[in-house]
Amino acid sequence: MTVERLAPDITIGSYKAEDLADVVVFQDSLWFGGTEGNTRYFHWKYRDNPYLDHRYIVVARQRGEIVGMIGVFGSLWEHEGRTYMLPCLTDTIVSPEHRGGPLFLAMIDEVAKRLEADGVPWLLDFGDQYATPAMIMAGWTQIGPWGQAVVLRETALFEEDNPWSRLPAARGARSGEVVRAVSAPDARAMAGLVGRLPHSSGIRVARNADYFRWRAANPLARYFHLEAGDDELRGFLIGHRAAVDTDDGHTPTTIVDCEATTDDIFADLAAFALEHLPGRELLMWTRDLSPERAGILRDLGAGFQEPALRFTDDLFLPNLVVRETGAGPCAPAPELMRTPDFWHVYGVSGRAWR
Repeated sequence: MTVERLAPDITIGSYKAEDLADVVVFQDSLWFGGTEGNTRYFHWKYRDNPYLDHRYIVVARQRGEIVGMIGVFGSLWEHEGRTYMLPCLTDTIVSPEHRGGPLFLAMIDEVAKRLEADGVPWLLDFGDQYATPAMIMAGWTQIGPWGQAVVLRETALFEEDNPWSRLPAARGARSGEVVRAVSAPDARAMAGLVGRLPHSSGIRVARNADYFRWRAANPLARYFHLEAGDDELRGFLIGHRAAVDTDDGHTPTTIVDCEATTDDIFADLAAFALEHLPGRELLMWTRDLSPERAGILRDLGAGFQEPALRFTDDLFLPNLVVRETGAGPCAPAPELMRTPDFWHVYGVSGRAWR
């Protein structure tokens, strides 16, 4: 097999501060935030991230013009009392004339080489299913895809008709707990609730207060927070929409996180969210939901999209692929990291990080 080589006038190098102006223009086809919004988003994702700076971003240029970029931001995961910083690919973009060529994988290889040199053993991607076959052929391990619950409305709900901050609190029909929409979520209380709840063994994102604060500060996102509980927090739900998308646009509203001490509280949070979240389509990942909670969503009118295990059918389902960089020693063990059931994705819908 002939290996296609990069054109000799293409260079792949580290992102530098002087690249910022070109990057925010080049990324606008993904971010849609304009110069100001894209700049703020870049700083939020790569400067203000609590776990990693911009050191692994790579930028490809041809005759001085940017023709490709791969971003890498930090995520913190936990397993058996230990935490691990796992870098995630994001904001991958290649100019039209180089799509289908070797540039995409060459940039990823450059990222992996730099991670290996720094002793970072793993790289994650919650990204584009279109690229998954090429990535698997290049040595990545597929953890997904997995299913999601979907609610489709005949007409979209608009937040401007019922502003989130003005929605009246309601006492849940099943739990009796007060459910309220909040504009300023209590990150410490949410992290405390996550810490009190039992979870299956395996690796999961460390949803601490820093994580909740950082995510909520995304300048190109609109977050909709619910809390449940009278005297203390007993449940929360977080909905997400892209800030640049109108409420009747094609982008779904995603429930990116929902935790509750009981199934009844989960049901009351979900019912409130499905009644009031803006948008035409509502999504929630179901990979780590118990059968009882999946049944609650079904009773509330959600349909379920499940993997067919055929690439063309699963193209738009959520997905995770992981790659070893070659650095060692690896912890957790590689055989665990390659096992789909080892991964738990509570609160880490791909849109949670956009």
